[in-house]
Amino acid sequence: GYFGVSMFFTLSGYLITSLLVKEYASTNRISPQAFYARRLRRLMPASLVCLASVCILGAFEVWNGVDHLRRDVLGALFQVANWVQLFAGESYTDLQSRNAGLTSPLDHYWSLAIEEQFYWIWPLAFWALARVARKRGWSLTWVMVGLTVTFAASAPLIAAWWGRDAAYWATPARAGEILVGATLAVAVAAGALQARAWMAPTAGLMVFVLGVALPAAGGPAYHGAFPVLSIASGLLLLGLQRPGVVTTLLSARPLVGVGKVSYGMYLYHFPIYVLMTPSRLGISGVGLLVLRIGSTLVVAIISFWLIERPIRFGTHSPSRTVAWSAAATIAVGGLVLAVPAAGAASYYTPDADLVDAAGIQPLGNLSPLVVVTAPPTLDAQDEATAADELSGAAETANTTAATNELSSIGADSEPAVAVLSRPARILVVGDSTAEATGAGLVAWAAANPDLAQVSLAVSGGCGFVRGGVAPTDEGRPFQEECDKLLDERLPADLLELQPDVVMLMVTSRDIVPRIWNEDEGVLDPLDSRFVARMRLDYQVITNLVVSTTRARVVWIRAPKTDPYWLGEPHPFIDPTLLSIRQDVIADTVANNADRSQVLDLRAWMERDGIARDEDARPDGLHLTPRASLYVARTWLGPQLVSAAAANALQLADETSADTAAGQPPR
Repeated sequence: GYFGVSMFFTLSGYLITSLLVKEYASTNRISPQAFYARRLRRLMPASLVCLASVCILGAFEVWNGVDHLRRDVLGALFQVANWVQLFAGESYTDLQSRNAGLTSPLDHYWSLAIEEQFYWIWPLAFWALARVARKRGWSLTWVMVGLTVTFAASAPLIAAWWGRDAAYWATPARAGEILVGATLAVAVAAGALQARAWMAPTAGLMVFVLGVALPAAGGPAYHGAFPVLSIASGLLLLGLQRPGVVTTLLSARPLVGVGKVSYGMYLYHFPIYVLMTPSRLGISGVGLLVLRIGSTLVVAIISFWLIERPIRFGTHSPSRTVAWSAAATIAVGGLVLAVPAAGAASYYTPDADLVDAAGIQPLGNLSPLVVVTAPPTLDAQDEATAADELSGAAETANTTAATNELSSIGADSEPAVAVLSRPARILVVGDSTAEATGAGLVAWAAANPDLAQVSLAVSGGCGFVRGGVAPTDEGRPFQEECDKLLDERLPADLLELQPDVVMLMVTSRDIVPRIWNEDEGVLDPLDSRFVARMRLDYQVITNLVVSTTRARVVWIRAPKTDPYWLGEPHPFIDPTLLSIRQDVIADTVANNADRSQVLDLRAWMERDGIARDEDARPDGLHLTPRASLYVARTWLGPQLVSAAAANALQLADETSADTAAGQPPR
């Protein structure tokens, strides 16, 4: 697909320009109205059906966890999907969702948008170029060569000045590939180029090698080099003007049949692939691939015969075609309202009203926390042993038979909670998974105002390892936002809110490879220098909390990222790296035993079954608000209140000891 899109650009430029060359040669003009009407009849019907289907399925939350679906529909509808993706950028949660296999069903519309933008401009531009060339006696072929070279040269400049995403998505950066085909069409029509017997086999091999060898995650397209590589596609098109083995092979009836429905296959394949997940179908591997391809082919054939072909060859005037297209576009635009506004970046975001209701209330004279009654707890050693056993059992599990259905959430009785003299003040700090988990704590605290008050200090992609550059950020400002949180907001919140408990939680951020300086290069937690920085930074944030407040620091052992149901591997599930970070947390807690502890959320969720419940974590990472409320009510909330109670008892003992020693209270 990576090089196939480029090849399609070149082929499209060749075919469209061939039609324009013939029209201008016979009439000395180009009819934009007729051209646009043909393009609308050819492209719009199937596209609108696809978009309408995505909207309808979206109304039933089929695309659960997919971010910006409304934006994607509108971008595709108005043929600007590439610019929408470029200017919107990607948030940290977009990247996490993509890593987990959650992609928008309309991600592929960016290439169609580039094509359609070319179609709107090219007939008028070509007409103007042809007239100027004829009037001045220039060779239209050489005019086209100059135009193509100009755009080809601009592609790497765009990459250098605007960045890799612009080199991939911006229309000017990809126009050179289309113009290679357009130039070829003009040159062939003028007799300036002749096909040779060696061209098709040689270019076919080049195209095959490029299609196999080029890396989809990087490579030439991100550096503006595809206009040069598209010469291979143009050479193949030229070679196919002469009969030969390759021409005969590509003329086979099955391939011709696929070619006839190829537009529909491209349109429908991506929504079908996103829809047909292993969890929905219960199959994976080759079987799933065959089913996806077969379904795409069936849908494309039905679309071709019932929708595309009748409209394409209908006898509608250009004006009626435009009118019907506008009406259909408005109708599909109305369906956008059926698409849920929430997506991956917001499906777990706490409700704003609940945040206000549950938030820690600043008090001028905060009374000390007094424990009235404390619930029974496991012995620390027994709890650690149980956690290890549960974690090990979960590692070897390969089915979801034991998982709890979310429909049962709410059926369990709430555990005993420590009774305190006032609500426990809990501050949650961390990344987007801390935000998702905190959403449940916020809802639980709002429903139990006598038990707890909860505030959040969170930012996507924010861990506690400081500085450096994570190559996977690809220039996005996750670290800058994290620095603001940890350097500015958190110290202010600690002073103002005076929490009893500060919950620290990060999932994958602190095991992501980083570059602190060029001499060291890229480091990961397998390197002692990385671990040394982690130890220092974890101690620094613990010291910040303890020195600013009298709070207890609660480190959360986060659930493992687990998008197993999507059939996609995730880069941040390496058990060795996770174990290294957990060891650092354990050492940090040991160094501050009177003011810190670990809560093993991962072990509890794996025992409960919710860790491997697709409805609880649609992207294998973030809990839904409903699931996080279940976690907070059933286990985490009472555990944090117990931590506040333990801290209160510790402070009371320290005060008594100070009084007995005749010293001022600490």
